Amino acid sequence: MNAALQNFKPKPPPTRRRWLRFWLLMAPASLAAGGVLLAMGTGALAASVAASGEAFKVSGDRLSGSGFTALPGMNVDPKTGARHPVLVVTAQEAELANLCVSILVKTPLGPVTVRVHAGSEEPVAATGLVVDSDQLHGDINFTDVLARSEGGSSGGFLARTARVTVHHPRFTGWQGTAGSFRLNGLSMRVTPGAHECY
Repeated sequence: MNAALQNFKPKPPPTRRRWLRFWLLMAPASLAAGGVLLAMGTGALAASVAASGEAFKVSGDRLSGSGFTALPGMNVDPKTGARHPVLVVTAQEAELANLCVSILVKTPLGPVTVRVHAGSEEPVAATGLVVDSDQLHGDINFTDVLARSEGGSSGGFLARTARVTVHHPRFTGWQGTAGSFRLNGLSMRVTPGAHECY
């Protein structure tokens, strides 16, 4: 009896076991994501952000850049085929101070938030930026604006500006790419629950 008691180890409660399995599954993905973000942060490779079936949120203190264009388009989820009307925004060069990017991931155990912060001291810098966005908020100043209707069977509208500055930008995106992306002061956190940038 004494030997049996000594060898007895109580099982963790079911909830604890589920979260343990969740973090064991998330750990390799988090390490891989951290490696990619580190390479992006040092400018070692081009950046691409896309959340299948889910939009990501971006916020900051100040966004400025040159060579901006905006054209209506359609983002198509490669897995489900779902179509989302978007504004395709491009920039030759862009800087964003105090960047926050968040993606809310649905899991069997509830939502999990992946958040990336950078540029709190030195702004994040990007070249060849392209973002499919369906919402944009902020105080915007344009320089040398050109706006015109675009031809084609579906029509369209093109806006182009030499320079743009957005104070307190808030936008959602379905996909984002950049030729280069330097994330100064990068940090990443994965936390249970909904803890998006805004």
